[in-house]
Amino acid sequence: MLQLTDVDVYYGRVHALKSVSLRIEEGELVTLVGANGAGKSTTLKTISGMQRPRNGTITFYGEDIGTKSMEQIVKLGIAQCPEGRRVFPDLTVVENLRMGAYTRKDKSELKKDYDEIFSLFPILNERKQQSAGSLSGGEQQMLAIGRALMLRPRLLMFDEPSLGLAPILVEKMAEVINLLHNRGTTILLVEQNAEMALRLADRAYVLETGRVVLEGSSQSVLNDEHVRSAYLGN
Repeated sequence: MLQLTDVDVYYGRVHALKSVSLRIEEGELVTLVGANGAGKSTTLKTISGMQRPRNGTITFYGEDIGTKSMEQIVKLGIAQCPEGRRVFPDLTVVENLRMGAYTRKDKSELKKDYDEIFSLFPILNERKQQSAGSLSGGEQQMLAIGRALMLRPRLLMFDEPSLGLAPILVEKMAEVINLLHNRGTTILLVEQNAEMALRLADRAYVLETGRVVLEGSSQSVLNDEHVRSAYLGN
């Protein structure tokens, strides 16, 4: 489905991604593991068109997307649930959800998707006419996920979905991501809780200072001594 080949990304003179290569097959849940500043979020931003690769290629179902605009990439079915939620605070819950569907042509199908999201997150149904800025952090994270799902994405990317959430909500996020994966959604997950991410994922890539230093099944990465010492605290 998605293939990055020898991708280099710079922020000015800073070489953020160094010959990064990775792939995601349809239906997989793949996670990126690494310390802060390793290049995980930059990888997601580059896939979604927020950053441009200086070298290398990015293909989605064989189509080169490395030079496409963010809007073109969204229209292909790639949705990102960004770090920090990034909801529209002055819009209501329903209006935020509607923003996630702005590229869709099948407007008659939207009610079905609203119902599914409210089934997944009942609290959003109770809050649907409230402004998003009045929601708790956990509710905003649910809304950000719901907004991404309104695209009916072919690839759903999560950037730190558990960041700043209480432990009980972290478990809820894990359950939701696992449910979406089991329903067949293809997912690329960046998550500070490396152990949770590895237990959810099919495969994993470990990034260090902008390079892929390890890849494999999530279980093999979970059992790697360096990963356990550096990212799992044991």
